[in-house]
Amino acid sequence: MVYNVPKGSELPSNTANKKQLRKVFLDCDVDDNSILTKEEIKKAFDRFGSLFPGFRAWRALKRADKNKDGCISLDELDNLIDYAYKRGYFNVG
Repeated sequence: MVYNVPKGSELPSNTANKKQLRKVFLDCDVDDNSILTKEEIKKAFDRFGSLFPGFRAWRALKRADKNKDGCISLDELDNLIDYAYKRGYFNVG
């Protein structure tokens, strides 16, 4: 279940939640190449319960894709997880 966090409120500081996010993102890497495409990120946000997973994937790529190659590598995965976590996608399951 996903909780949308109002601006200014405190997020739970829990490493376990970020580990869960990491697991879902990596589970959505359907070709197991350790690179997440927009479609794979969209699939993850759909699993998180996002109302607009395509939009959320697009925004996540804009924020987390530091080398601007259109995908998220393992080096950028923490940026993606932070983006999702700050948007209220935690307590996955």
